[in-house]
Amino acid sequence: MKQKATVVAIDGKYATIKVDRASMCDGCHKSGCSDGCALYKVFGAKSEFVSVALNRAGAKTGDRVVVETPDSTVNISAFFVFLLPVLVAAAVYFATFFIEAEQYRILFAVASFAIYFVILAVIEKKRRTRAPKIVVTEISDGTSNS
Repeated sequence: MKQKATVVAIDGKYATIKVDRASMCDGCHKSGCSDGCALYKVFGAKSEFVSVALNRAGAKTGDRVVVETPDSTVNISAFFVFLLPVLVAAAVYFATFFIEAEQYRILFAVASFAIYFVILAVIEKKRRTRAPKIVVTEISDGTSNS
């Protein structure tokens, strides 16, 4: 997956990059409504993603660059963040059928959902010491945003 980013810092062969994530409002026919719909109020506007990338292109601070992440990494991350927590919560719900009160089964399922993300955050914090999988592949002119 390729994205445009801005280099905010350089540390040897690594670059700290900032990627503007697209929001739900991108492509909406009401573009520019700025908080006129319920989805905007719930999910918010654009957010930024800051990460470290291997600087193969030799970019400098302030450069607009193209960064690439292997599709397998993106797919695995999506699985762990979006699909697996739902599967865990559903498994906990169905595994607790011996409990008579349904509200407790729901409570356990929701608790497992929350605990899953706590565990995922701890694992992710430990993984930050590994070499980044994001690579700065080229310096962009910054005129288009894809």
